[in-house]
Amino acid sequence: MSDSSRLLFCKFKAQEFEQLCQLLCSVFNTTPEELRKLYQDIDSTFDEPGWPLHFTGREFFESTDEAFRFIYKKSPVIAVDLPSLMELDDGKIGKPTIAIIGQDSKNDSDQEQLVIGTPYGLHHKGSRENLNRTKLYFEMIQALLELGYRVYLTDLLKIWVCNPERRYVGIKLPSVDRQRFLKLVKPELAVVQPVAVITWGKVAGNAVDQLQLGIKHLNYIHPSGAASGAWKKLIGHSPTNSNKLAYWRAAIAQALKVH
Repeated sequence: MSDSSRLLFCKFKAQEFEQLCQLLCSVFNTTPEELRKLYQDIDSTFDEPGWPLHFTGREFFESTDEAFRFIYKKSPVIAVDLPSLMELDDGKIGKPTIAIIGQDSKNDSDQEQLVIGTPYGLHHKGSRENLNRTKLYFEMIQALLELGYRVYLTDLLKIWVCNPERRYVGIKLPSVDRQRFLKLVKPELAVVQPVAVITWGKVAGNAVDQLQLGIKHLNYIHPSGAASGAWKKLIGHSPTNSNKLAYWRAAIAQALKVH
C-alpha cells in the first residue's frame, strides 16, 4: 500500500464510535462531543508532514489517588492515546477486525496542556513515513490491512504521566487508576469484536494474558531495536527492519489463515 489516500483512519461505524465514547467517558473527564472534536482534529492533520500536536486541558484526567494528583500537577508532560482504527479504502465491507494492544503512550517534550495522540503515533505522517521505528510498526500494520482486516489499536493504560524527577521517564499510575483502565479493555474489544488480539513484547503480552479476554492472542517479539538480540536468534540473520518485516508477513499470514 503505497498511497496513503487508500487508508481510512478512525472511520468507526456510528454505533462503535458511540459505544467507545461512552467507555472513554468512564475513565476521562470528557464528553462524546469533545471526543468527536478531538478525533476530527487528529484526522484533519493526518496527511500533514511531520508531527502536528493536539491538545486538551489537563483536567481531561483526574486520578482517584490524592498523592498522585500532586505528582500529576507537577509533571512536565502528560500524554493520552485514544484508540484508533485503520482499514483500506477498497470498497469491501464486513471486514474482520484485528486488535493490536500496546502498553501505554509516551511523549518527550514539555507541554503545559495534555497531549492527545493515538497508539504508536501513527496519526502522524512523520511516524508512518519518516521515523524508522514507527515506520516499521506501520508497515507491519499494512501487512494486516492487505490481508483484508481492519486494525484496531489501543493501549492498556491510555495515559502516560512523566515523572517530574526523571524527565521523559513515565511514573507508574496508582493501582486504583491502573485498574480503571484495565477494566476497560474487555468491554472496549467487545465493541469492535476482533477475531484476534496481537501484542508486541512480553510486558503487553503478559498483561493481556492476565485479562483472560477469551480472544485468540498472538504475542510476538517487540519490533523495536531493543529486542534485536531476540530477533536475530529468531530469524537467524541480521535483524534489519526489512528482515523483521519479511518474517512478520509470513508469520502473521500463517497465524491468521483460519480466518
